[in-house]
Amino acid sequence: MLMDNNSVRVVRFDWAIKNILRNKANFDILEGFLSALLREDVSVVNIIESESNKGREEHKFNKVDLLVLDAKKRKIIIEIQNASETDFMDRLIWGASKVITESIEKGQKYKDIAKVISISIVYFNIMSGSDYIYKAYTTIEPQKYQEFIVKEREAVSWYYNKDDKFPEYYILDLTKYKNELESDIDEWIYMLKNSEIRDDFKSKNINKARIKLNELKMTVEEMRVYEKYMDEQVVLRDNIETARREGMEVGIAEGLENFKKEKMKIVENMMKKNLEVEVISEITGVSIDEIHSLMQRKE
Repeated sequence: MLMDNNSVRVVRFDWAIKNILRNKANFDILEGFLSALLREDVSVVNIIESESNKGREEHKFNKVDLLVLDAKKRKIIIEIQNASETDFMDRLIWGASKVITESIEKGQKYKDIAKVISISIVYFNIMSGSDYIYKAYTTIEPQKYQEFIVKEREAVSWYYNKDDKFPEYYILDLTKYKNELESDIDEWIYMLKNSEIRDDFKSKNINKARIKLNELKMTVEEMRVYEKYMDEQVVLRDNIETARREGMEVGIAEGLENFKKEKMKIVENMMKKNLEVEVISEITGVSIDEIHSLMQRKE
């Protein structure tokens, strides 16, 4: 049962991933979220870059992700997806597989591959069930012969569980979350959905998130850039929906082209307001070189 409690407004998690959580001083926020979801104490060692978490060109406007290395040498992908795509599940598999293959150099033994955990926070209806947390993972069990089950179960269990390298996938479908508060992870999902942290939340390190992600703690410049970013998300989401309505096959290509044109119009409008090139690039995702090139064409 929910009670009336004071809440602190915090910045959206995708903004935090891009601008705050990559700082080592703020790893405790990631540790709190991951510990609640994975139900174990997680210690973040570093934020790393890989080819897969840079994202393909057609996905850059749609998602934000982070690649985390923890104390157990696991590589944890944290992805925020703002709008649906037809190959979403296929791309999750591709992303985890890419991180696995990048984890060893040529000539290394396969036993050195990294354990990969993929976490997707989605703001659209992706799962058919009514739950809001889903987990996919691989188990290996004997299926056919009763004799094999009796004689070999212990050996199979020991071999595959002592150092389980199969990837795991978590999907947090925020459209299904109804603000229930029954466990530690619910407090974090509440924050993800509502951009609020209530005063009665008690899960590990969520008090750190309450302080460090507080909107009111931002400087005037940070708040200005953040508000522009939020406005951009509305524009980008509208463009994505427009592209989808124009057609799933032919319309997507045309819609993406229209999206790029609309984005450049936004850049032009920001240029007219004499915003700094770095600020425009941060808000729109357009590279500084592209902005300079556009400025030269307008001269």
